[in-house]
Amino acid sequence: MRTALVTGASRGIGRAIALALGRAGFAVVVTARTMQAGEGRHDGMGQVPVPGSVAETVTAIEAEGGTALGVKLDLLDRDSIDAAVHATLARFGRLDVLVANGIYQGPAVRQTLLDLDLDDAERLTTGNFVNQVHLARVALAPMLRHGAGRMIFMSTLSSVQPTVGSSGLFYNGPKAAFNRIPDYVNFEHGKDGISAFLIEPDFTMTDTLRAVLGEEADRIGLGRTPFQAEDTARTVVWLAQSPDAPALAGPEMIRAPTFFADRGIDPS
Repeated sequence: MRTALVTGASRGIGRAIALALGRAGFAVVVTARTMQAGEGRHDGMGQVPVPGSVAETVTAIEAEGGTALGVKLDLLDRDSIDAAVHATLARFGRLDVLVANGIYQGPAVRQTLLDLDLDDAERLTTGNFVNQVHLARVALAPMLRHGAGRMIFMSTLSSVQPTVGSSGLFYNGPKAAFNRIPDYVNFEHGKDGISAFLIEPDFTMTDTLRAVLGEEADRIGLGRTPFQAEDTARTVVWLAQSPDAPALAGPEMIRAPTFFADRGIDPS
């Protein structure tokens, strides 16, 4: 059975991706920090409670007849990254797809230059770039042994656009560095059967946004109709399994919610 590991899969887009991969026949390794319902807190918004958990995502996949394994993974803790990949191989014997969706959101994601806490800035750089590199390296090893693998990296448009507010330098800065990871994966290991993709979900309404912002969530899109997490999940499944996907591997940031219309691709 093909196996996919998804980070940040306790809620939001990561949860939708994990469910979609389960429906597509993948064994899904569901990873995040929040293991049980009621434990979730948003580090960047004063520890506001947020919904979702690894256990709930695993239960949802299994309820639809899928196969899932729940593992704690903290992007600030490299040992937990190693343990998650080890648990994947111990249970399923292989790793075919990595979806690097998770992100560490500490207080500095919204701080100005003069208010910035440099200790938290270092944590953001570690969790959202350095340890993402480590995750890619650890996932590469079993993929190279198998002779094939796909990696899908979730970014944000704000990391490549001029600054307009709402997020700080240490949200967009580490993400800008993160954007280069799939490019280097392809450059160094495309010849080995590895394909890496950079995607972004555009303005998507999630359970986390609802929990953190309440009624304000409807206003942050400036009148735009939000996409749903499932829109991005469909694209991830296609990139994870289509024989045509490797031709699209590269440094270009893929707009996931409108991917099929933009490319003229029949998703079936």
